[in-house]
Amino acid sequence: MAIFKKLADILRANINALLEQAEDPEKMLKLIIADMEEALRKATVATAQAIANEKRLKSKYEKARVLAEEWHRKAENALKAGNEEMALKALDKKVEYESLAARYETAYKEAHQVSEKLRKQLDELKAKLEEARTRYTTLIARKKAAEVQKEFVKYSGSFGGDVFGKFDKMEEKILRQEEEAKAMVELAEDDVEKEYEKLEKESRVRSELEALKEKLGMKEG
Repeated sequence: MAIFKKLADILRANINALLEQAEDPEKMLKLIIADMEEALRKATVATAQAIANEKRLKSKYEKARVLAEEWHRKAENALKAGNEEMALKALDKKVEYESLAARYETAYKEAHQVSEKLRKQLDELKAKLEEARTRYTTLIARKKAAEVQKEFVKYSGSFGGDVFGKFDKMEEKILRQEEEAKAMVELAEDDVEKEYEKLEKESRVRSELEALKEKLGMKEG
């Protein structure tokens, strides 16, 4: 889970730096989206690793279970052949692999829960990125429209007596567009930060649970 917290810190630092500069709103938003895309890429890698770990543990669990069944059959065959000593040895191996299978099953189920949680969080990150892209497109379109209207006022001002009134109106639109861009960035930052804080909290709770299990002598293996 630490990867998500680290990505949140990086993304937050980059956004704050961009907000301080904020010379070109369009360029600023492009860089913010690029940061979000990089964060999503790293989160995807972390999720893939968790899924791979889940599959590995599942394979080990299934293999141990199969071996336990094989040694059970061997014990039956040895007993049928009148070799009780070999039957006992086979049963000893069966019990050993059953214990191993139980441990792998527990680890596999925990890994499955982790990978499922990461899948869900990854989907949420994808949704946030898509929302940011949509807002970017809308804001930039409004910015372009405001710029065109501003140019229109500039070149057609001599044809009317309310030139400065129109200019003030266009300027107000541009300022409002800039405020909306900043608000979008702040909302995106808050949403991502909350998701990462949630992940960090879940990780701490899991650690507390494992520590409590260990204290009470409930940990396996």
